[in-house]
Amino acid sequence: MEWQTGVVSIPDIDPVGRAAAAADVVDRLEVLFAEQVESVFNVAYRVLWNRADAEDVVQRTFLKALTRLDQIRDPGRVRPWLLQVAYRESIAVVRARREVPTAPEDMPESVVSGAGPAEAAVLSDVARILSEALGEMNEQERVAVVLRDVEQLPIREVAEVLGVGVSAAKMRVHRGRASLRELIAGKEVW
Repeated sequence: MEWQTGVVSIPDIDPVGRAAAAADVVDRLEVLFAEQVESVFNVAYRVLWNRADAEDVVQRTFLKALTRLDQIRDPGRVRPWLLQVAYRESIAVVRARREVPTAPEDMPESVVSGAGPAEAAVLSDVARILSEALGEMNEQERVAVVLRDVEQLPIREVAEVLGVGVSAAKMRVHRGRASLRELIAGKEVW
């Protein structure tokens, strides 16, 4: 390190090195996108209940990842960080709307491959009942249940994504599961 008139002189990275570093970040982002796009969309959709808004959040999340991916050194921390970004971006959309969605109007399509018509009908009914119940739940509990039970994040990562302590995350998951059980109780699938 040289000192020249009070300014630190930093050697320039050669253009080939800079291009290789950029290509590495883009490659990492492509892999990350392929692995996590469904999880990011799921979190955004369960907060927003609007497919177009959730897709916008996915785009903003991965744009943020593109600009900051080189700052994350531990590969094990990338997924929770990415889901936290998606959650925060989703909350920002809700705040911008100035309304809290409680009943989803546009339910996701259920596609079942390999199942017969009877199995597909039952699975479709189960998916509809679960989706309706999730739509009636408190947002914080719904997101906690989705992160823990659908995305199968460890409770520590659920807490990190939600920006709360581990005990608060456990409580939200517990209450969310109880609420979900209560909401689907008595609903029959034939």
